[in-house]
Amino acid sequence: MPQLDLIIDTYVHSRPDVVAERITDREWRHQFWSQWIVVVVEERGLEGVRWKLDDPHATGSTEIWIQPYRDRSLLHTYVRVDRVGRPWPRWMAAVMQRRVRADLSRKLWTLKDELEWPSAATGR
Repeated sequence: MPQLDLIIDTYVHSRPDVVAERITDREWRHQFWSQWIVVVVEERGLEGVRWKLDDPHATGSTEIWIQPYRDRSLLHTYVRVDRVGRPWPRWMAAVMQRRVRADLSRKLWTLKDELEWPSAATGR
């Protein structure tokens, strides 16, 4: 089992095609996964994206799966990451788990706000 093993579910009141367009954007990917270097393994269209870590300090995979829900979207975000070399001590893995969950939750809520309230994001 990976040391960081997270699942974060987020409802977004936006169509799956709109969400898919945003999460496949290269700039968005770099901002969202800013703690690691990731590369696309599989662009799944309306179902989301899978990435692998291409990072000198961590190895693993991440994914955002878009599940259609009443013409809107449920995002299932998965993180499966281990430290390269020796594992983190147990206490450090717990700290990393909390930090990564908090960081990704904030970023998912920002995405949610941008897609649900596009005029607020642009200031119009």
